[in-house]
Order: sequence, then structure tokens, then C-alpha cells
Amino acid sequence: MKILKKADPTLVILILLLLIAVVAAFLKGGVQLTGQGLVQTGRLLETVWLRLPLGFALGGLIQVLVPRAVIARWLGPTSGIKGILIGSYAGIVLSGAPYVMLPVVASLYLAGAGAGPIIALLTGQALLALQNLIVWQIPFLGVGIPLSKFIVCLFITPLVGLAGSVVYKLLSRLPDLKAKGESNLPPTGQKEGVKKG
Repeated sequence: MKILKKADPTLVILILLLLIAVVAAFLKGGVQLTGQGLVQTGRLLETVWLRLPLGFALGGLIQVLVPRAVIARWLGPTSGIKGILIGSYAGIVLSGAPYVMLPVVASLYLAGAGAGPIIALLTGQALLALQNLIVWQIPFLGVGIPLSKFIVCLFITPLVGLAGSVVYKLLSRLPDLKAKGESNLPPTGQKEGVKKG
């Protein structure tokens, strides 16, 4: 029982979902279908196994190479609209799969970046990444639709960062999230806020 209380909820959910998927595959197609699923797992692992540790290493190196004061000044909780704009538009040039990007973003957060700039960065990377625009969207959809989306998202992304900052502050007042959030706070210990200026 003590192990379950200390277990990471995300890990528990993933294990439960995996068990449900294995049972569903077995009930649907027996050992053969379950085996096919494991083979697909191996193929996926074969394509990403090296990228995962490289992404984690990059995230760790960013934490030690970029001074916390620099991250706090440009992306910190008190960086205000400047931090949100930087986060929003840094997403244009940042591209990569989640297993590459999320360790980098997490390292910025742990080094002192605020919730608003991080939300803006995640949104900008999802909506404004040039690689997606040039390599995927324009070849499949032509120029009109992707470029229209890109231009609109230039304005939407900072708004998401601002709104996300407000929602984060509201959610952090909840007792359950407040206790969890304090353990994940950057070492600067600053609270999230948007500086008026």
C-alpha cells in the first residue's frame, strides 16, 4: 500500500492503460495479436531509442549551461509580456518530436522560466513551427490554408500564454495542486505573474 501511495500518478495511469491494452489485444486476437503489438513496440523503440537519451541530455545541459539569472530575466515569472512573446515566437524555430522538445522545455521551466512563457513556448512550437509548415502542411494543403493558419496563430499564441498564466495562477490556489506545484517550482521560488509595463 505504501508503494501505491508514493507512486507517480502518471506512471500508474500508464501501467493501467498498458495492461488494459494487452488484455484487449489478447481478448480480440489471442497471443498472435498481442505478439504483433509487441513487435510494433520494438519497431517504435528501434526508431526512437537513441533520440530519447539525446533529448534528455540536451535538456540537462541547458540547465547547467544557461545561467538561471538569464532564464529568469528573459522567461521568468516576472518577465511579463516580453517572456510570453519570446516563448511564443521561439516556437517558430524550435521543432522536433515531443521526446526531443519536452526535455528542453522542462529544463527551461526547472531553471526558472515562468508558466506563461512555457505555455506560450509549447503553443508556439505546436502551431508555428516552420518545419511543420514547410515540410508537411504546404506540400499536402497548398499555400493558402497553412499560411492563413500561421498568420492567425502569430496573434493567438501570445494570448494563449497570457491566458495560460492566469489559469495557472488560479489552479495553483487549489490545495491539491498547490502542494504538488510547490515541489515542482523552479529553484528561484518566484511566483507566476505578468509584469505590467
